[in-house]
Amino acid sequence: MEKMINTDLIKKLRNNRSWSQDQLAAVSGLSLRTVQRIENEGSCSLESKKALAAVFAISASSLDVDTTAAEVLALQQRGRNYGLAGAGVGLVCAYIGITVAFVSGDITASLAGLYYGGSAAFCGFCCAAIGVFANRREQKDVAI
Repeated sequence: MEKMINTDLIKKLRNNRSWSQDQLAAVSGLSLRTVQRIENEGSCSLESKKALAAVFAISASSLDVDTTAAEVLALQQRGRNYGLAGAGVGLVCAYIGITVAFVSGDITASLAGLYYGGSAAFCGFCCAAIGVFANRREQKDVAI
């Protein structure tokens, strides 16, 4: 069964010892291709994980990826994307409504321009708020 491991930690530990991937493979008893795959993809067998942990004199569990942090970051990114997409859709709908009102003669050109500008400003404010709140949330999660 393939396990996901922290590739940045593996590279850092290897570089701290000034080892090449080939040297790490020789010391750990793994093939060079296995070491390359582990560092590039972050997946390895339990046996490979134990071999690397033994070489670096650390516990095998310390090589695990912190999936909760990755999941939180993915959720935050998805929420930000949905918020920005919603603001964009709202702006397009507002522009369509204003254009229809202008074409049908319900509002004047100057009033339509005022509405276009107001809608764009509101959309810009919403996008800025989404960015600010998302960044504050990320900083709060990093501090925890």
